[in-house]
Amino acid sequence: MGGVSKKPISSIEKRLKRQQEEQQQKGKKKISKTGSEVISKNIQISDEMIKKIQEEIKREKIITPYELATKTNITLSVAKRILKDLNAQGVIKEAFRNRRTAIYINPQA
Repeated sequence: MGGVSKKPISSIEKRLKRQQEEQQQKGKKKISKTGSEVISKNIQISDEMIKKIQEEIKREKIITPYELATKTNITLSVAKRILKDLNAQGVIKEAFRNRRTAIYINPQA
């Protein structure tokens, strides 16, 4: 007359605790493989940031998206987009491009 036995209360409590922790983790920001927090993808490029970038460009003869991203603490994709826009405006010139990256020069330097 065996039958299904009831689960102990401690296992039910552990399961409920795990479920609550999972719910809390869903509300938190995701953490990337490197351990740093993922920044929101909706980045607004303000006029102050553009001025800061233009000042940074004036100091350099050669500009790459990686250099700009590291100096201004923005993502690489945003740096590429900003450099592409500045090239279209005529502030900088594209010196070289391949499938991976582009190199820009400062015509005033």
